[in-house]
Amino acid sequence: MSPLTWDACMEWIDLGRLLSLPPMDLFVIPRHEGGPLDRGAGLPREFVGKLRDLHGQGHRLWIHGWTHRGEKGEDEFADMDAVHAVDRVRRALNDWKASGLPDPDGFCPPCWAIAKQALPGICRLGLREIDLRMGVWSPEGLRISPALSSWGGGASLVASAWDRTLVRQDSLLRASGLPRRVVLHPQDLDGPSRGPLETILDRVARDLSEG
Repeated sequence: MSPLTWDACMEWIDLGRLLSLPPMDLFVIPRHEGGPLDRGAGLPREFVGKLRDLHGQGHRLWIHGWTHRGEKGEDEFADMDAVHAVDRVRRALNDWKASGLPDPDGFCPPCWAIAKQALPGICRLGLREIDLRMGVWSPEGLRISPALSSWGGGASLVASAWDRTLVRQDSLLRASGLPRRVVLHPQDLDGPSRGPLETILDRVARDLSEG
């Protein structure tokens, strides 16, 4: 979530409210534009104010990388060793604090790609939970809860084929009894994943209403 994706993210948030879903966790990019050396790349005050309002309504706030950009794509931490990864999260946390946002509830590396050796160091920064593809990691271990996520909102053949399996993936997880998490990207609103994700959200709402 960033100032550039606010409208799209609010569409998902509003849909969740209409379905009477619990407040969604929000994954926020602290330095949403420009690189690490660019000045003025922090979060605008108006955006921070809106996030504080959502936090007051029960939405948990997570740090989602620092810039959400890596050497070759969006997997910002994929090619970093543990030392560089922890230092980058430290700088993301500094930007977060400087913006005036409430203390973050945890950290999620873009694309869930990060050296596992970095996780204890990130926790020592005060970020006690780390969102990963198969669950949420803390010093106590990994709480299994696979994430249902689009390929990334693209229109490639691989992305389209993956997105068509999302409802089937959800059916398998429901049958297994494992808790699952539904990941909603702003680009999903215009991609082939929108329909399957809306179907899954409807299922979640029905499950909650039926206890």
